[in-house]
Amino acid sequence: MVYKFSIVIPTKNEEKNIIKCLNSILIQKQKKIEVLIIDSFSKDKTTKLIKKLKIKNQRRDISIKIISKNLPAEKATAFGIHRSKGEIISFLGADDRLYNNETLSKVYSKFKNINEKILYGSYVIINDNEKVVKRIASKVFDRELILNYGNYICATSLFFKKDIFKIIRKSADDGYDFAFILKYSKKFNFFRMKDNLSKFKIHSMSNSGNFYKNIINIKKDYQISKKYGGKLLNTYHKRFLIIKILQFFKLLWLAELKRKISMSRLAGLEIDFQNKSKEVEERILQKI
Repeated sequence: MVYKFSIVIPTKNEEKNIIKCLNSILIQKQKKIEVLIIDSFSKDKTTKLIKKLKIKNQRRDISIKIISKNLPAEKATAFGIHRSKGEIISFLGADDRLYNNETLSKVYSKFKNINEKILYGSYVIINDNEKVVKRIASKVFDRELILNYGNYICATSLFFKKDIFKIIRKSADDGYDFAFILKYSKKFNFFRMKDNLSKFKIHSMSNSGNFYKNIINIKKDYQISKKYGGKLLNTYHKRFLIIKILQFFKLLWLAELKRKISMSRLAGLEIDFQNKSKEVEERILQKI
């Protein structure tokens, strides 16, 4: 089958989230979808639940494939992207969802009417109770702003045509949204959609929400910004230096407290980053 879309989902112990994520794909009006799940040897029921869903799946135009590979999330995503067969590719976290049943058909229709090969849109943030807590409207693309001050494009609302790889060589950077944006914006224009394209879940155990997991991403963002020509002492560099200084003086708890307060205001939930839990320790050792 020639797939119109490939959606790559990295998983590791996502039994609480994966079915809702997959259901947001199965309800799509769009036909011919390939779903590649790159599972980092989950120890819970993640793969069992996926296999059960595959058996029940009535959509013969949707292929769900599990690939077991012990990789951190962004490398797992790149692995899946490079093996995908769809005309248009996107990636979701297991705890994220497509916005509604028309999302992919809207994206496909838009690509048919524009010259750009990469597009992004707005998104909503949901909390651990699946409640929408905030809408983030897409902004006009500004590479310099993203390079030095902050990435405002959500990975779950980013779609691209596979033929970009005919022009720029594939690499491990393709699985990390910040690196992907900086790498491909050197050659391609990005098209901005105003529509909501995804639901991005933020909670105390997510890679973006958990303070201790996020420390690793702060370092990665600094390294990526530097790699693609970011300025000295830009926002990413300053964040990295602040964390290093707080760690040196054993004051990291101040940053953790600040993060707890901001997360609580955003998600409206009690926050526990579980820095001593086995799951967080494993993810940090794996470098997320």
